[in-house]
Amino acid sequence: MKHLPVLIIGAGPTGLTLACELARRNIQVRIIERSAEYPNGSRAKGLQPRSLEVMDDLGIADELLAAGSTDLIFRRYNGNTLLGDVKREVFQRTDTRYVQGVIIPQWKVEEVLRAKLQTLGIKVELGTELINFSQTDNQVSAVLKTTQGEETVQCAYMIGCDGGKSTVRKALGINFEGETHEDERAFVGDVQVDGLTPDAWHIWLHPEVGFGFALCPFKCTDSWQVQTIALPDADGKLAEPGLETFRRLFAERTGMEGVTLKNATWASLYRVNVRMADRYRSGMVFIAGDAAHAHSIAGGLGMNTGIQDAYNLGWKLAAVLTEQANESLLDTYEEERLPIAAWTLNISSERQKIMTDSLKTGDGGLHTIGTKDTTQLNLNYRYSSLSKQNNEQPDGLQAGDRAPDGQLPDGRRLFDLYRGTHFTILKFAPANVSIERLSERYGDQVKTFTLDNEAAASFGSLANVYVIRPDGYIGLIANGTDETAISTYLDKFMIRQEV
Repeated sequence: MKHLPVLIIGAGPTGLTLACELARRNIQVRIIERSAEYPNGSRAKGLQPRSLEVMDDLGIADELLAAGSTDLIFRRYNGNTLLGDVKREVFQRTDTRYVQGVIIPQWKVEEVLRAKLQTLGIKVELGTELINFSQTDNQVSAVLKTTQGEETVQCAYMIGCDGGKSTVRKALGINFEGETHEDERAFVGDVQVDGLTPDAWHIWLHPEVGFGFALCPFKCTDSWQVQTIALPDADGKLAEPGLETFRRLFAERTGMEGVTLKNATWASLYRVNVRMADRYRSGMVFIAGDAAHAHSIAGGLGMNTGIQDAYNLGWKLAAVLTEQANESLLDTYEEERLPIAAWTLNISSERQKIMTDSLKTGDGGLHTIGTKDTTQLNLNYRYSSLSKQNNEQPDGLQAGDRAPDGQLPDGRRLFDLYRGTHFTILKFAPANVSIERLSERYGDQVKTFTLDNEAAASFGSLANVYVIRPDGYIGLIANGTDETAISTYLDKFMIRQEV
């Protein structure tokens, strides 16, 4: 039995992001997937701006943008009568490269993440299932079923990224509190479409159903995603999702002639679940992504919240495993991410109601889902024990906020400074702290930059020094003369170099 630092259960976007975060920090990891083949369904179909920033940090944002669409319009119909086009709302801001999310099928996101992971020396182990596990105070013993038989793995930490029906969560006895909305169900699937142009997300309204039918094209494939309300028949039974059902409902709810649906490669029945775990950790085992929270798809936050769970946990696990940080750092994963899950459940339920109400009035609904908050750029950890502010800055950025992006006079962007696995220290000319000493003290664990005063517009004060965490959030705002405060903060996460 070989000892392993981290075992990840589930190779969806959450598990893959976590594996990438650990592997690029030279942490040995195994990531297993119960399925014998990679899933091909579109499922979640969008990355929000904050997730694109995460992918930027991993070096794959441009590839994902090239495979997806940021300018897809909504084309609305009442039956077979064209009502017109509606553009997706854009929430303009200057502190990010990514003001719009990208429409892209989940399988493509996973494909790009897997390719990145392989460049880091890790490959997903297909057809490998977690059968059982036990743990002590300092390790987990996991029994895996593989194509060669059973295998026992000893690992320091195990993370369940295994979806809403999580085996890991259930085995830990973690409550998954909430409810299933049995009256809110939809058929979803992937089909090819003849007779429509793939330049718009086509939406049909229906006088009885409200949201009659929708077909969303993808840039990276000739498949379209089907969405349509699932209603029981007179006997209270639901049809089986599949091409026959999709064709029948399309004909009944659109009256559209000259359009053919064919080659269904994925079909499913979706139920609205609104649930969240009451804790994210039990001993040496964690849960993340859909295993920790489930909610309405309105707002497109599910896959994105899981990706950001992994982004939060990855650097913390690495810091503990390399003995740079105390094990208690891992408690801040739940401290920071559980409130985000609660927010996500609330806003997705709110957007679901708004969408449903707008469909009843014949407005079309889908273009009303997004808000400046569903971009997830405004989420923060101001409440976290890792957020320290040693001076008054009543306006503008606070410790715990996402560090802004922006253009620098030399052509670089602020994100170019943050990108990587290090902490970043930013100061402006008026700050007197010696960042050279800090560089010597912590080596390549920290990168320090003195910025032109023009960049202060993004931060709010020339007199402050900003310490930015590896996941791009401001950990500390200190007075520009207070080197001790900066060192005290950094000492929690890293080992000083011998000079």
